[in-house]
Amino acid sequence: MLKLTRKLQQGVMLQPIGETTEPVLIRVLEILPNQVGLGFEGTDYKVIRSEIYHGGHDTHEQHNSIK
Repeated sequence: MLKLTRKLQQGVMLQPIGETTEPVLIRVLEILPNQVGLGFEGTDYKVIRSEIYHGGHDTHEQHNSIK
């Protein structure tokens, strides 16, 4: 796992290794007590919340999938 620290409006780009397709941008949109609002920008990606992807179970070891 890679842990990053981001401030409001900062983001990260995700791109599959060896691919030339457009990356997905994940940006911090808002920071509230006990939650963070994230924005996802890109094409041909499917974003699934981890608790749905893993059948209702969400732990620290399970992460969101971007497909």
